[in-house]
Amino acid sequence: MTLFYSCNLINDTPDTVFQLVGLNANKIPRSFERVFKEYREQKINGKLKIPASDNKTMKPATCVEAVNYFYSNTFTADIEKIKKLNVTDDAKPIIAAGLELFEYAQEIQKNDFPKIAKMIDDGKSEEEINLAAKNLDDTKGIELDKKQEKMMKLLLPYANENGVEYKQL
Repeated sequence: MTLFYSCNLINDTPDTVFQLVGLNANKIPRSFERVFKEYREQKINGKLKIPASDNKTMKPATCVEAVNYFYSNTFTADIEKIKKLNVTDDAKPIIAAGLELFEYAQEIQKNDFPKIAKMIDDGKSEEEINLAAKNLDDTKGIELDKKQEKMMKLLLPYANENGVEYKQL
């Protein structure tokens, strides 16, 4: 006797949904000002580095190179994994909210982060850089917070209803 089954008939567990959507949200910086303050300090101290082509050693980098290396694809794999989840109907709004959150965060990190990083590379004043980062926090950062709050308001009750264990900090 031969058995056939479709992977599409097997739903991903609530724990998997929580891991991919909830825990990966922790990768989103809480303060863009803090991110760029750290980059500015690393550049000043000569400690701004990215992996060399051998992937074994580190090489000096511009701020734009570092931001592109560390942030431009932060959520690419997560977004693809979330899109491939096979979930029950009660998890579909969580998946939609999670994708909206991660795609928006990815957009900020790909498009806005390099602009502020270039300001650091170009030697703009600390005040100019801080203002640009604060403006990003006060506009897109606020929108990002709203998207994350929307996702969490869906995710936490779902996790509770399905016995997912987690600690909220």
